[in-house]
Amino acid sequence: MMEVLTSGFIVADMILAELPKIADPGHLVFAKKGVKLTVGGHPCNVSVDLIQLGFEKGSIGLVGAIGKDVFGGFIRSTLEEKGVIAYLMELAEVGTTKNIALVVKGEDRRFHLDLGASLYLNHDFVSNKILEVRPKIFYAASGLCGEFDERLGGVLKIAKELGSFTFVDVVEPYGRQWDYIVKHLDYADFFHCNDIELRNIFKTDSLESAMKAVSKKVSGITFITLGEKGALAILKDGKCIRQRGFYMEVIDPTGAGDAFSAGIIHGLLTDEKLDSLPEIRVEDLKKLLMSGQAAGAACVTGVGTTTNVTREISDSIINSQGKMVLNSTEILEI
Repeated sequence: MMEVLTSGFIVADMILAELPKIADPGHLVFAKKGVKLTVGGHPCNVSVDLIQLGFEKGSIGLVGAIGKDVFGGFIRSTLEEKGVIAYLMELAEVGTTKNIALVVKGEDRRFHLDLGASLYLNHDFVSNKILEVRPKIFYAASGLCGEFDERLGGVLKIAKELGSFTFVDVVEPYGRQWDYIVKHLDYADFFHCNDIELRNIFKTDSLESAMKAVSKKVSGITFITLGEKGALAILKDGKCIRQRGFYMEVIDPTGAGDAFSAGIIHGLLTDEKLDSLPEIRVEDLKKLLMSGQAAGAACVTGVGTTTNVTREISDSIINSQGKMVLNSTEILEI
């Protein structure tokens, strides 16, 4: 049995970090940190992060679609080098999904996406890989994958019937409204998004209202990231914990949410928390949330989506600030 199988959109990321500004029309801005080409997209980032956080090479798999081009070759070779088992649809008629991320110092990143092959990911291809490798956790990133997104609930159901736990993540959807994901959450044991995405999904300006709505859909735990303000964990019974974030100097925030998800999954598997669901103890949930936050905090200290997401850096952050973060945790009712 494979530890984790990730799925969804696979991206070749070209990242320009710590820019002084976005160039005015007809003018030039120098990228002093260079242009960094990395594998990207939630499934790639989560898979690589999990290996770097301590899972053995070959224990993490990824299923997705790439083009028959230089970017697809780069993604395949990088995943192989990292030790991720890649099950890839290779399409000749479209290119690999590509993204240019512009990161102005002190500002959030700006993404510019060419949809490419990810839009054509086939749900049967993914389902067959689930049946083949029988992962402990099946992770699905949704929003850019056309038919796969539309039939996500059926794919998640197959995983759950095999005994896998399901973890759903989202990105701003292409060609549909945010609320398309709601019907699929019935099959999610874990769900992650940020606070802005959650309000968009449930069409409300009220975070509390959105939290109440999602608590009724997800059978296990919903994790809401709040950027530098910290994170929330919401249980189905309406109980919620809120935890402040770590103090970090942000170099590049790209991939921090994926690192958070990887930290959560790592905590679930290494600390054997899956067997305690849905009756997980609050003290264990606090530590689990901190593990996700520490991985996300590690991510922002380097250029690239996975560069600094390592066990050593994550542990160092917990050792220096973990007590303060744990002591900040509040238990709330929603």
